[in-house]
Amino acid sequence: PCRMMAPIVDELAEEKAGQVKVCKIDIDENPELAMQFGVMSIPTLIVFKDGAVANKSVGLKPKAAVEELLK
Repeated sequence: PCRMMAPIVDELAEEKAGQVKVCKIDIDENPELAMQFGVMSIPTLIVFKDGAVANKSVGLKPKAAVEELLK
């Protein structure tokens, strides 16, 4: 599912450049970060606003659903 989600995230990162910052984290390489944010399944998308978690989604989502998370 992560590999299927990657092109959607990349496309939105390009379309929203300058409006949002997109970061990808490999939880196998950063297990402490995954624990900190309660990531139990992947893919997990976490939206931050002003340094705090504003929205969170687990599982493969269509582009429109990911865009909704950013609003």
